[in-house]
Amino acid sequence: MIFLKLLVVASLFTSCHDDDVVFIDETDNLRINKILEFNFDETTGTTTTESQTESSFEIVGKAVSRMAGVSGNAIFFDGLSNEIDGEVNTNLLPDGEFTVSLWASPRSYPVGTAAMLAMTSEGSSTGVMIGLNKFGQIVVQYFINGSFAQTVTNEVIPRNKWNHIIVGISPASQSVAIYMNRELLTTANIPSGSITWPSGSTPFSIGKNTMGQMMGIFDIDYYSGGLDEIQVYSGFSTPAVSDFISAQYGAPGEVQYNLNLDYSGDSNRPLYHPIPDFGWANESYGLVLLDGTYHMFYQKNEVFLGIANQNWGHFTSSDLVNWEEEDAVLWPSTGWDNFGIWSGDAIILEDGTPAVVYTGVDGARAGIGTAFSNDNYQTLDKNDGNPVIAAAPAEVDLDFRDPYVIFKDGLYHMIIGSGKSAIGGNVVYYTSEDFENWNYEGVLFQGDKNQGEGSFWEMPVLHEMEDGRFILLVQKTPDATPAITFYWTGTFENGVFTPEFEDPKYLEIVNGFLSPAVVLDDAGRTTAIGIIPDEVAPEFQRQQGYANLFSLAQVWTLNAEGTILIKPHPNLENYRGEATNFGSINLEPGSIGNINFSGRHFEMLTSFNTGSADRFGFVLGQSETSGEEYRVYYNFGTQEWVVDASNSSTSDLVRRDVRRGSFSLTQGENVDLRVFVDGSVLEVFINGQSHFTGRFFPESGDANGVDLFVEGGSASAEVTIFEIENN
Repeated sequence: MIFLKLLVVASLFTSCHDDDVVFIDETDNLRINKILEFNFDETTGTTTTESQTESSFEIVGKAVSRMAGVSGNAIFFDGLSNEIDGEVNTNLLPDGEFTVSLWASPRSYPVGTAAMLAMTSEGSSTGVMIGLNKFGQIVVQYFINGSFAQTVTNEVIPRNKWNHIIVGISPASQSVAIYMNRELLTTANIPSGSITWPSGSTPFSIGKNTMGQMMGIFDIDYYSGGLDEIQVYSGFSTPAVSDFISAQYGAPGEVQYNLNLDYSGDSNRPLYHPIPDFGWANESYGLVLLDGTYHMFYQKNEVFLGIANQNWGHFTSSDLVNWEEEDAVLWPSTGWDNFGIWSGDAIILEDGTPAVVYTGVDGARAGIGTAFSNDNYQTLDKNDGNPVIAAAPAEVDLDFRDPYVIFKDGLYHMIIGSGKSAIGGNVVYYTSEDFENWNYEGVLFQGDKNQGEGSFWEMPVLHEMEDGRFILLVQKTPDATPAITFYWTGTFENGVFTPEFEDPKYLEIVNGFLSPAVVLDDAGRTTAIGIIPDEVAPEFQRQQGYANLFSLAQVWTLNAEGTILIKPHPNLENYRGEATNFGSINLEPGSIGNINFSGRHFEMLTSFNTGSADRFGFVLGQSETSGEEYRVYYNFGTQEWVVDASNSSTSDLVRRDVRRGSFSLTQGENVDLRVFVDGSVLEVFINGQSHFTGRFFPESGDANGVDLFVEGGSASAEVTIFEIENN
């Protein structure tokens, strides 16, 4: 009898599956009727057609990105701007029994509640929404007799794979049913009555919720990932109906997102610095070398340009210069880390297991968790025993975050940033024999806020240099924007850090680089990469579609006084392309056009004989049409480097400040600079020993002039400019 029913079903579906009622089970008179269908099989254009009514719907957002779907094409939604808008005649929509079938491949989970399909509008008390929350759980929201209700699954929609989701709502039978990949996930009882739809027409949105969730200026209800084969039926998704709909599809292929990002018109976009494809980035950490590949993790959010529900992004590189973005690896989940996955560290355990330690936040307090990988950090599995440290020790009363771990003398040593409000920032200290059970050992090192050392310390690093000395590096907050990184050097023995000097030293000359992650490279050199923030208005970041980036790789050594000497990583020279050698240039006060070069992505190697000049430096981003220019120079009178962005842009949304940093030079001495310019980012290395960064965001299309200048006396310079071949 069952076999006979299946034959009947197949026959009826073959004959009338497009427009007519399809009987799934004649005995129980179960039936469905397809009323709307989106296949997304167009190859070009900014619209998609609903095939049942042949209505056209607009695809909006930064780009229209089509990708291979479950059947034919699919649409990629970036989670920040993409949605499909339109409306349908409400008379088409059933009020008694309603089923939706769709295929979804989430790339990122949202900050709010994102819609895969929303058939409603804000404040209307009508319609149906099928989406997912920040944990990736399926959320179905609906109005029955004008009253709101929702059903949420315990299960999570897996990211980066195609998942078939079927949702049925039946006030007639007082039931809601949610299926995923042919399994019934959950059912719920609902009131009898009718689904409430708007009168006349129903707003129809694919890829964005219509409830108006926002955080600051940003909508937080966009869907991120692929969507395909959306079908709306009258009738209820019983198990037989679900099986019938699922049988229309074969096994889907692997997901390959097509981001279709075009930054060709964005001269501020870096080309050879590490930067995610799009979205928000912050705080590099967990820089580690494993089997010839460098891995670097960082704070990431593709669906919101700021701190909210953040996860762990992941880069890989073979040489610390050319970085590839991998899939994000660590996400908030229900429980102790539900509010966000914050910073941490990566370490290869003594048994060879790749592992991480991270901060989890529940919205009230932070704890420390661990996770492990069995595929070279392509994925991470959280420790079932998390949190391994549930909360901050009682003796600290400020934040508690950003663990950093080393292995020494048979123990894992963990430091965590914290502070005492009455005294200042500090790092607390734990040890473990097995990376599982951690013993609190007290405060490793205490700062004094009355000495300018900050109230709280974050992103601590405890690293052994090649000569056996240790660096204890922290970031003090609150302070200037951005936060300031300083350090001590000394010994670390038997759980005691003993500094070589009392007052900390600043890592940067002019503050603009922070939170460095540190690793020994394949040649045993201490190598660091940090964050270089944009420091622009949120509206500007929304226009860009991305926020923040990471520095070039630096090599650190220590001199006899315990000062970190910083120079570019030698692998950067492998990316030098065509060279323009300007030879020896005489520089006089007021002279312009000293070098004939225009560009926004290059390395400039300059050796100054400072002569009698009171100031010497260079100008970037010069525009003849707007007068924009970014001036960077050394002032012998004040003994400081000056980064002057006051005329660097005509936009009111970007930083246009002047920053200074003390640095000792003698007038007349030679100064060697390696200047890296990459769109909006500047990195300057001085005499192979010191470093500072800057940002500039000109708006004019011709803002690419480069020049040298002096004031108050003459000087000379040898200049070579290299193209960078990494784009």
